[in-house]
Amino acid sequence: MTHNKLVVLFPLIFLSLFSFSQKTTEFGLLVGRSYYLGEINPTTHVGNDVGNLAIGAAFRFNLNKRYSLKATILQTTLKAKDVNNELAFNQMRNAEFENDLTEGAATIEFNFLPYETGDKDFFFSPYLFVGFAIYSHSPKLKINEAEYPNAEEGGSTHLSFPFGTGIKVSLARKVSLSFEWGFRKTSNDYLDGLPNREFDIFELSKNYDNDWYSVNAFMLTYKLSDKGPCPAYNF
Repeated sequence: MTHNKLVVLFPLIFLSLFSFSQKTTEFGLLVGRSYYLGEINPTTHVGNDVGNLAIGAAFRFNLNKRYSLKATILQTTLKAKDVNNELAFNQMRNAEFENDLTEGAATIEFNFLPYETGDKDFFFSPYLFVGFAIYSHSPKLKINEAEYPNAEEGGSTHLSFPFGTGIKVSLARKVSLSFEWGFRKTSNDYLDGLPNREFDIFELSKNYDNDWYSVNAFMLTYKLSDKGPCPAYNF
C-alpha cells in the first residue's frame, strides 16, 4: 500500500467505525492556508512568505448538537527561508525548503453552544477539535542555494496530532460554513529536511525540537440528510 493511499484511508476507516450510529452527515470542501513552524521559521505565523494554499475535502458526522466526528483530506506545500528571519544564526545558515504534504486527519469536535445545520435556533457555535492525523511528505532543502540531500530516516509517512479552535455557522437548511485554526504537533524534526548536524560537527538544527505545521481554513459543507441527531444524546 502506498503512503498516499494510507493517508486517504485512515480518516475513512475512523469514521466508518461510527457511521451506523450517525443521523446527520455533511460533506464539503476545504480551502485555506498552511504554514510551518521549526528551525527555519521559529515564531512567524503571518507574513515572511511562510504560508501557502491548502485545499481538500471534509466529512462530518454529527453525533448530537454538541459533538461531531470529522475527517479531512488535504494537500499543501510547506515552505520557509532563513533569509526572512532576523536571527543571526539563520542568516548565516541561509537554508530554505519546500515540502509537498498530503494529510488525512480524524478529529472530534466539541461545540460550545448547541448547533445543528438548518436549525434556526441553534445556527451558530464556536468549537474545539482534537484528534490524529497521518501525513506523507517530501521535503526539498537548499543551503546557500545548493540542493541538500534528504536526511530523513524511517520513511516519509508520519503521525501528527491536530488540535485547535473554530467557529461554524448555518447558512441555509443544508449548508454550513466553518472556519478553524489548527496546529499539528509532529513526532519528528524532518518537515524542513534540515539535518541536525553537518559532518557530525556543525550544528544545523535542534535534535530535541520537533517541527510543527498549522492549517487555518474555511470549510463549506452540505448536509446529506434531513434527519437530526439522536435527541437522547443531546447533552
